[in-house]
Amino acid sequence: MKRRQLIASLGAAGAITLLPSGAFAQEAFPSSVIRIVVPIAAGGVTDAMARTLADEMKKQLTVPVIVDNKPGGNFGIGLQAVASAKPDGHTIGWIFASAMTTLPHLYKGLTYKPSDFQPVGTLVTSHFVLAVPKSSPYNNLREYVEAMKKQKSPGLLAVSAVGGGPHLLMEGVSAASGFSLQPVAYRGEAPAVLELVAGQVPAFVGVMASVAEHYKTGSVKVLAISSEQRTADLPDVPTFKEQGFPSGVVTFWHGLSVPAGTPRAVVDKLNAIVRTAANSPAFQARLKGQADTYLGLSTPEQMDNLIRIESQQNEQLIKARNIRVE
Repeated sequence: MKRRQLIASLGAAGAITLLPSGAFAQEAFPSSVIRIVVPIAAGGVTDAMARTLADEMKKQLTVPVIVDNKPGGNFGIGLQAVASAKPDGHTIGWIFASAMTTLPHLYKGLTYKPSDFQPVGTLVTSHFVLAVPKSSPYNNLREYVEAMKKQKSPGLLAVSAVGGGPHLLMEGVSAASGFSLQPVAYRGEAPAVLELVAGQVPAFVGVMASVAEHYKTGSVKVLAISSEQRTADLPDVPTFKEQGFPSGVVTFWHGLSVPAGTPRAVVDKLNAIVRTAANSPAFQARLKGQADTYLGLSTPEQMDNLIRIESQQNEQLIKARNIRVE
C-alpha cells in the first residue's frame, strides 16, 4: 500500500488492541492541567500550531491546557517525559512521524519506543520538496537525476537529519535511478535553506514551508513536491510521481499520543476535543498561514496503522540503502 493511501483509509486491519476504560479506576477527566509536550524548542511553526491548539482546547474544558517544550535527544527528552507520565490523559505528546517510524530503526539508544505510546490521532499533514538554488542548471527532477547519474561523486543534499523523512524520500529516488547521495545534515531546516539560497549547497529536501518565501522571491527553484497531485500553493511545480517516481508520493504528518495504558474512554474524549479545536477558525487560520499544511485528522486506530506501515517501509529502505548515523 502506498503512503498516499494511508491517511484516507487507515481504519482497516492492523490496529493495536486498546485497553478498556475499566483498566483504571473511573474518575472525572480532566481533573487537572493538561500538558502538550512538544519535543522541540519554542518558536517556529510547529510550536505556534501547538499553542493555538492548546488555546482552542481550553475553550472546551474547565482546566488549563499548556504547551511544555522539551527539546533535545532526537525528540527523546520530550517523548520520554510523556512515556513516563501517569497514563490518565493529562500529558499529551506532540508526535512527528519520524519519531515513530524512522528514528527507532536508526538509533539504538533512544530513550523511548513506539510501544510506550497510545495514539490519539493524526493532526496535520504536509509534503516534502526538492529545491535547488536559482543559479542551478536544473529546472526539473529529470534534469537533476540525469546529472547525478553522470557525476562520479555522490550528490550532496542538505537535510535536517540523516535518516529523516526528506532524506529517505530522496534515497528512494536515488535507488530507483542508480545514483548515490551524500546527505549533509544541518541543525534544522532553516540554516540549510539559508545555505541553499546562498548557493553553498547544490540541493535541499524538506518541507515546503521552509522554502516558501524564497520560492516566491525566486531565490530558489522547487523541482518536485511529494504530493499525489499538484498543490494549490505550488501549481507550477510537478510532483515526483508525474516526473516518473511513483514512490515519491509521501505525506509528512504530525499527531498526538498519550502514555500507553491510558483508558480508552479518555483517549476517545481527547480525540473529540482535538477535532473540535482543530476545526476552529483560529486553528484553520494558523494552517492557512503556513505553506502546504493541511488538516489531517484521524482516529487512534488509523494513526496506529499509519505508524505500523510506514515503520515497516522505512525499515526496509534504511536496510537496503545501508543508512547509518554516527
